[in-house]
Parts: sequence; structure tokens; C-alpha cells
Amino acid sequence: RQMINQNTDDIFKNRYAILKTLKTTTQVEVNFRESKVNESKVDFLDHRSKLNGKVEAVSEKMAAANAALIEINDMIMESNAEIVKFNADQIDTNKKLLEAGILPEKCTPEANAARIQANSDRMAEILERAKANATKVAEIMDKAKANRTHILENSEKIYARRAEIEENHKKIAANAAIIAERIKG
Repeated sequence: RQMINQNTDDIFKNRYAILKTLKTTTQVEVNFRESKVNESKVDFLDHRSKLNGKVEAVSEKMAAANAALIEINDMIMESNAEIVKFNADQIDTNKKLLEAGILPEKCTPEANAARIQANSDRMAEILERAKANATKVAEIMDKAKANRTHILENSEKIYARRAEIEENHKKIAANAAIIAERIKG
């Protein structure tokens, strides 16, 4: 982006130098040259004002993207807090099992049956959640693949555009060399 903006600036500097070094012999030619200088300035300002509008639109989208990233980060932080609490609870359970072993009041046929039923009920919920998650994951993967394809296409376009920018830069430099020779006389 910096190179392309520098190219634009250099093009208009060259234009100004070209126009200012044109030999004039009549007032009509002077007026032509000066009107072309002004036209060049108007072209540059028109381009910049249109570009500023596009930059503003991009900035708005970036602000929205940043807000979405902040929201995502908050969600991740909340999930991490839940995981930390879950792990702490499980560590505590492990500690109790290590310290106390099997407690007779929790080791009865009725307690075992209740635990088995609770585990079975929970597994049914987990299976339903897993099915829903699998569908969502498949949709997300399809979107990710489409995004990857688009990103690769953009990458190719970016490299091609960069080559165009570099070629323009060479042409601008060649024009500048001709202008310098003209100025030297």
C-alpha cells in the first residue's frame, strides 16, 4: 500500500515537472500549461477524496471485525474459566478418592443403580449434543474450505497486483529520468 501511494505521489510530481518544463512562447501556451497543472491537481485531489471514502468504509469494517474479535476473545476467556473450574473440581474429586477411597455410604446397590441411571441419562444428552455439534462442525468446515479457496485466490491477485505496482514504479522512475534530463537542458 505504501509503494502504491508513493507511486501516485511520484506520478503527479512527474506530471507537474513535465508541465513546468514545457517550453512556451505564447500566452495561450502558458495558459494551456497552467490549466493542465490545475487539471493535474484536480485529478489528484479527486482520486484522493474517492480513496479516502474507500479507506473510511474499510475502517468501518475493520472496527466491526475488531468488535467481533473482542467478542470472540471474551467467549474464549469465559470458556477457559469454565474449564479451569471444571478441572479444579475434578482435581478435588481425585484428591477425595485418594484420601478416602470407597465410602460405604456411597457404595450401596441403590446408590450404584442411581449412578448408573444418571450416567445413562447424561450419555443420551451427550450423544444428542454430539450429533448437533457434528452437523455444525461439518458446516463450519465447508465455510473454512470456501474461505481458504478465496484467500488463495486473493493471494494470487495480490502478487499479480504487486507486480503491476512494481512495473508502474519502474515506468515512473524512467519518466523521472527523462524529466531530469530535460531540466538539465
